[in-house]
Amino acid sequence: MSILANQMSAADTAVEVLTIPTGRRTTFNINAVNTGSDIATVTLYAASREAVRVTGLAVTNGGSNYVVIPDVTIDGGGGTGATATARMTADSMTLVDAGTGYSVGDALSVDVADQTAAVITVTDVDGAGAIQAAELTSGGDYTGLPDSPAPVTGGSGSGATFLLTFAVLSLTLTDPGTGFSEAPTVTFSGGAAAATATIDIVLEPKHIFEHAVALNPGGILYRTALILGPGDRLYALADTDTVALTAWGISALI
Repeated sequence: MSILANQMSAADTAVEVLTIPTGRRTTFNINAVNTGSDIATVTLYAASREAVRVTGLAVTNGGSNYVVIPDVTIDGGGGTGATATARMTADSMTLVDAGTGYSVGDALSVDVADQTAAVITVTDVDGAGAIQAAELTSGGDYTGLPDSPAPVTGGSGSGATFLLTFAVLSLTLTDPGTGFSEAPTVTFSGGAAAATATIDIVLEPKHIFEHAVALNPGGILYRTALILGPGDRLYALADTDTVALTAWGISALI
């Protein structure tokens, strides 16, 4: 007999008790002992590696000077199917048409339907209200880019247009994929943008094999001859941090 795992629960957080190495099916037993002075409720989950999915994406470098939204590729890590799209923010603007009738301080919006608009603030005009200088004061948040050159709304004048470039603001995970053993790489179809992915097990009701078992102080949940396949994982979810979890009697099956 051997003990492969011995750890405590974490209140309201699924704890990974055991991960089966690749290449073998494994039989084992598990004890869950309530060491506390109050009743503890324990749920046990068995999930394959297919339940390990991309759970987060973080942009580490937004890049610059994009004029189209780059494609995002999530690849590697032993899994498949993860996809994402980029959200963009304006990082520079160039005045193309000065328009007329504007005033210093006018806030001009670069509108795209259902998007958060970039804002350009007028800082200098001539006698006819033609824009002589302006600054980008907010980059907005776009899943579809404006026309180029882009017309603007707002302010006291009309007719101004600007040429905008963009950086990657964030990524939207459109499919978490499945079957990851390590974090996949995230790449873009162009430019200098970079991002990282995080993965985690996504437990679902179908993974439960012991549901909400109430353990009195000193109570034991004991299950024997359980079988998990290569890469499968055993998790325990308790409502307290007082449950001692032990997986033991491990044997490997060809």
